[in-house]
Amino acid sequence: MNTSKEIIPYRINQARLSRGVSMAELAELVGVSKQAISQYETGKSIPSDAVLNRIAEFLKYSVEFFRKPMPVNSAANSGVFFRSNNTARKTDLKAAEVKIQILREVNEYLEKYVDFPKVNFPEVEYMDNGIDPISNEEIEYFATVLRKTWNLGNGPIDNLMNVIQKNGIVVSTTKLRLRKLDGLSEWYNNTPYIFMSTDKDTNCRVRFGLAHEIGHLLMHAGNFSPDEIQSNVIHKKLEDEAHRFAGAFLLPKESFEKDVYSTSLDHFIQLKAKWKVSISAMIKRCETLGLFSYSQIKYLKDQMTRRGYWRHEPLDSEMPIEKPFAHRQAVSLILNHDIISPGDFVRDIGCLPEELEEYCCLDKGTLKVSEPKQVVMLRTIKRIK
Repeated sequence: MNTSKEIIPYRINQARLSRGVSMAELAELVGVSKQAISQYETGKSIPSDAVLNRIAEFLKYSVEFFRKPMPVNSAANSGVFFRSNNTARKTDLKAAEVKIQILREVNEYLEKYVDFPKVNFPEVEYMDNGIDPISNEEIEYFATVLRKTWNLGNGPIDNLMNVIQKNGIVVSTTKLRLRKLDGLSEWYNNTPYIFMSTDKDTNCRVRFGLAHEIGHLLMHAGNFSPDEIQSNVIHKKLEDEAHRFAGAFLLPKESFEKDVYSTSLDHFIQLKAKWKVSISAMIKRCETLGLFSYSQIKYLKDQMTRRGYWRHEPLDSEMPIEKPFAHRQAVSLILNHDIISPGDFVRDIGCLPEELEEYCCLDKGTLKVSEPKQVVMLRTIKRIK
């Protein structure tokens, strides 16, 4: 329960940034000056109740959010790794970064009531080559180490979402609603977090995105400063390495190359059903491993173009999307045992019920707070004969 009644200035800043709204835009929406918004966010002045209500309304947070104490920053994070297009707006990246902050708060809140799986993650020695990507051999080694740590063998991974949560990675697949951004990840307080966009997803894209973020968490966390991560040159290098890691982790060389014996796309459709990896990613993996010649790879890519597979592949619609379960189970447990009420949860986090349901992968309406029944007391004023 929140006991603080004071407005926390950073919460106004946090809410604004999470929506990708500038100070000027918020000022216009609320009906105050840009300078007033700046002063609210730095604590130099306090918004009136009426202004705070308008801020909450436009940014889609409850008023309680702006009075919620900030968590104690007990450990610096690793820096946030973004899987994003180079043209992604800085405001969108910042919005996603703030959303993962809120995800951390949701997780820390639930940890007060539920024991989540312990983090099981190997340590590897990443040898930074400056701006040059590390070798394929190192990538293959890191992927093998992680598979051994998680006892996955060399075959297809049935449900990657389940595997990573059982090994202590916190995941949310909330809609980021940011066109150029697919996901992000970070280590914080010795806990790995992954935040994935579900705006345009297929199951293969979810799985590859998860493997990509795992690559960042395994190889890059702690090796690069936040400024380096945001550098275009370093970002390109890290994205390339994470992409190759995802391919090596999902499609181990030893077993995958034994399955590939044809350049027919129909053959790759069969492989997709087995490995749950997109045809395009498998073609790239074959290219990385040198399983086909340049002309054979070109032939496969040309066939992908002719069949229109770059936009939509066979089996995309048939494969159910893997979804997080840890927070969903935790919320169900504490609600079903009346440890807290939906109203408590919504009020203590400060997000609107619909958004909090997305963070925790809950069914719509799970956190809907019922309106109390209005009882009208009547009295008789005249006897009717």
